[in-house]
Amino acid sequence: MNRRDFLKAIGIASLAVFSGSRLFSGKGKRNFIRPPGSVEEDDFNYRCVRCGKCLLTCPSKCLKPVSAKEGLLEWGTPRIIPREAGCIMCLNCSRVCPSSAIVKVDVKNVKIGTAEIAASSCLVWLHQKDCLVCMEYCPVGAISLDGEGRPVVNGDLCIGCGLCEENCPVKGESAIIVSNKGEKRYRLK
Repeated sequence: MNRRDFLKAIGIASLAVFSGSRLFSGKGKRNFIRPPGSVEEDDFNYRCVRCGKCLLTCPSKCLKPVSAKEGLLEWGTPRIIPREAGCIMCLNCSRVCPSSAIVKVDVKNVKIGTAEIAASSCLVWLHQKDCLVCMEYCPVGAISLDGEGRPVVNGDLCIGCGLCEENCPVKGESAIIVSNKGEKRYRLK
């Protein structure tokens, strides 16, 4: 165990003791949507130095730090909350990351998640309203209409940018939700 791992273990153990074990429950992988070019989750949490450079360089301000309540191991690492802001795939985050937690990738190979339509709250699915905002904002054409004129997501084309979720006009929780399902993460050699 090197010095960094030792200090990290002491810090996490101390926080877990003082704040309750629910923050460090070890329930496995969290479902955070990470920036494009992120390495695999365990390596990402180890490599990320929580410097905030990616947060500052993001023009859409889609990157937000994970709070301590959401996980001590992930605390301070960047993640995307699509309802607040979608990712425009500028890849600035990979250019400024000093620790290789986010690596340079070709924008054509990026997939940070997949959108799914919640038919129970979608204006078109539920009320047959004329609303195709998600389709208009999709930069890759992953949203099309089914035979009845309702939007559907092609999961193979969707890159998980979240622009559809950010711009969905439904109040409160969006009628189209992006998760990290199908994400492409990278392994350093």
